[in-house]
Amino acid sequence: MAGSGAPFTLGVLMLDTRFPRPPGDIGNPASFDFPVLFRTLPGASVARIVTSEPLPGSIVQEFADAARGLVADGATAITTSCGFLSPLQAQLQAALPLPVITSSLWMLPALRKQHGPDAVFGILTFDARRLAPHQIPDDGPFIVEGLQPGDHLFDVIAANLETLDPVRAEAGVVAAAHRLSSRSSKLRAVVLECTNLPPYRQKTAEICGCEIVDIHDAIKTFAFCR
Repeated sequence: MAGSGAPFTLGVLMLDTRFPRPPGDIGNPASFDFPVLFRTLPGASVARIVTSEPLPGSIVQEFADAARGLVADGATAITTSCGFLSPLQAQLQAALPLPVITSSLWMLPALRKQHGPDAVFGILTFDARRLAPHQIPDDGPFIVEGLQPGDHLFDVIAANLETLDPVRAEAGVVAAAHRLSSRSSKLRAVVLECTNLPPYRQKTAEICGCEIVDIHDAIKTFAFCR
C-alpha cells in the first residue's frame, strides 16, 4: 500500500466535464472500495486534452498544482480521468512524492514483459483518430480501435452532455470491441485507454476473448500495491 502506514486514499485529477459517470467509471465514487478524492481542473475540457498534439507545459503545470492540492488533502496516490494524459507520467511523478499513474496505457510495458515481444495487444480508446504514438508507451505490435462519432457514448463525452442512455452507450462500445476483435484473432490483452469504458469491461471481455486491462488495474499495480 502506498505511503508509510497511511491509509490508502486515491486522488483523481478530473477533466472539466458534466456527463454522467456510471459505476465503474473513474469519476463515480462507487467504483472504488477505498477513499477517493476528486479535483476538477477548470478549463481542462475533453477537446483540450484529447489531442494528438503534445500537451503544452501550462497544462502540465496545472495538473501538477492540482495534484499537490490533492496531496495536501490527504491523497496517497494520484491518477487522472483521461488516458490521453499518459505523456504527463514522468513530469507528474517527478513533481510528487507519492505514486502516480496517469493512464492505463502504462500497463502496456508490463503486459509486454509478461507476454513477450511478439504478443498482439489491443487498445480500445475514446478516439483512435487522436491517439498518437507518443501517447502509447509500447512499440507494438498492437491494434488501436475506438469509439466513433455517432456512437452514443462518444457523442455524450465529446459534447459534454448531461444525460446518458446506458443501453445505447454499451451498443457503441460493443461495436468498437467487435471491430477490434475482427482485426486480429491473436489478441493477448486489450487495454481500455478511456476511463469511461470500464463499465463495459465484461462485455468487451466476452467479445475479445482475452484479458482486459483498465485504469483500475493500473491503480492497483502502480499505486495501491506500492
